[in-house]
Amino acid sequence: MPGALVPYQRSSVGRTLSAMAIRPGRGPAPSRQPATAAARHAYLDNLKVLLIAAIIAAHALIGYSDLGGNAWAYSEVRETTLAEPTFVVLVVVAFPFGIFLIALLFLVAGLLTSGSYDRKGAGRFVHDRLLRLGAPYVVGTLLLWPALNYALYRPLGYERGSYWDEFVRDVPTGSVMWFAAVLLVLSLGYAGLRRWRPERARTSRPISLRALLLLAAAVAAVSFLVRLASPYNSWGLWGLHAWQWPECLAAFALGAIAAGQGWLVAVPEPVRRHARTATLLGALGLAVFIALPLGFPIDYAAGGWHWQAAVAAALEGVLTVFGPVWLLAVAQRRLARPLPHGTALARSSYGAFVLQGVFLYGTALALRPVPVPAEVKAVTVALASVIGSFAVSWLLISRVPALRRVL
Repeated sequence: MPGALVPYQRSSVGRTLSAMAIRPGRGPAPSRQPATAAARHAYLDNLKVLLIAAIIAAHALIGYSDLGGNAWAYSEVRETTLAEPTFVVLVVVAFPFGIFLIALLFLVAGLLTSGSYDRKGAGRFVHDRLLRLGAPYVVGTLLLWPALNYALYRPLGYERGSYWDEFVRDVPTGSVMWFAAVLLVLSLGYAGLRRWRPERARTSRPISLRALLLLAAAVAAVSFLVRLASPYNSWGLWGLHAWQWPECLAAFALGAIAAGQGWLVAVPEPVRRHARTATLLGALGLAVFIALPLGFPIDYAAGGWHWQAAVAAALEGVLTVFGPVWLLAVAQRRLARPLPHGTALARSSYGAFVLQGVFLYGTALALRPVPVPAEVKAVTVALASVIGSFAVSWLLISRVPALRRVL
């Protein structure tokens, strides 16, 4: 979603939004998660597929929007723009819910981390994380995305220098793979904690509404402080979205703790209800905050000593803590039945995420001379990119054994 996954580009921070931006049963009693509970859950496979597909589709829509800046590279060179009513729906309705998709990724990662560590042990766990997170980040950031962006910008006249001058000499530091680097650091930190204080890392009190509220307040406060130096949707530290780190850390830690309390099977019913209420209220609050003409520069909400930045951080704290918990519970209730080819789709989702730019850029460029509304192009690019990314990812995994350990 806006500002969540940003390919390497040389533009400035955009205006408008980019400036800010199943029914579970009664929860089981808190307990340690046994190693056997790490078996695959159908809802997790389905959730992973839907989440990656939604992110790819969102990038297609953003590419034809007036979000500008770091929201998505194609929006800088788009030949047509979404109509204002479509844009308003995208910003006011979709963005408040899309803002916590990355946090949901980190929550799920945290839920699965303890079981993975238990099965593999410290050495293999670290090795696998370096391979599956570190290698794609390096390849994506240093090779794939710089090449994709050069192939996009150069033919359209937005880059006039050579590939070396524009994308190699200035070492690229940003790509959609930024989250892999952050998740790698958190995973290694978890492994270190387990080696240093194993019992402290594995036990905890039951997670209450009060604990979640305190966590949301902490995310809001730390986000406000971080964004004094790294505003919302900026490059952040080394292109790693430092402005998003508080929510990533909070979601990962929450998942790691909740795994020992049975949340991988079912979010406790009281927590589910509270999370739903808080998410809906937070989404409504953010929609109103975005929609109302309050007469202030929108950049004030991105960071700095402004009350607008404090309000934005507070609403985001609520959404990025409670939103992932609610969506996790919804998935457990509604996505528990295996989908046709669900395992293959889930296995292909990581590769689809890595490869999405090839199809997003390629389809958009192919449609560039076609005189149809932006809405038609956006939907076409979204469908083609989701299908193409998953299909090619599965083909590569099936035909190239060496990639199976990485993607």
